[in-house]
Amino acid sequence: MKLLLVLAATLSFAAITLSGNVSTLAALSSKVQPKEVTLGKDAKATGQGSKSVHFTHEAHATKPYSIDGKSIIGCAECHHTDQPKAALKGVLKTSEREEVLTTALLEKADSKPVKTCRECHAQTDIKPASWPANPEVTYPDDPDPITMTNEEAYHRNCNVCHEGVKKRDAATKAPVTCVQCHNGK
Repeated sequence: MKLLLVLAATLSFAAITLSGNVSTLAALSSKVQPKEVTLGKDAKATGQGSKSVHFTHEAHATKPYSIDGKSIIGCAECHHTDQPKAALKGVLKTSEREEVLTTALLEKADSKPVKTCRECHAQTDIKPASWPANPEVTYPDDPDPITMTNEEAYHRNCNVCHEGVKKRDAATKAPVTCVQCHNGK
């Protein structure tokens, strides 16, 4: 069964890589945690922002990469819909689980798969795979709603964490500049 899940995830990833078709992204819902992910491989921006971002999912899920430097980042920090509604913080409004997502929960036979970021956050003017449109968010310090495209979601989530880590320890390798993330590797 585990081999079948890995094979399905691999074939889904290959289909997206070859076709670039956003509608195939829904197939990436998975119970298999990826080791690495490439973010923004089809970015519309030009210049440095058009280069993909290499994300080490395995390292972020197993090492003490949290802002405090002492704990492992919880799954729901990024997969924010994978927690009970009562656990949602700030501007987050969507909950799709009754329990907080953990590796142990994901391993249960009856646990539903995890959605990729792109299933809810797509590029500007593209419909996300599982939503009628990119979500809009209003932050307390800005009265104008922000459309949470994949680029906006990645930048807000990744940058806030990386900047917090750098404030705690300037010597860390957490990237905080455009070129440090968008290096094309």
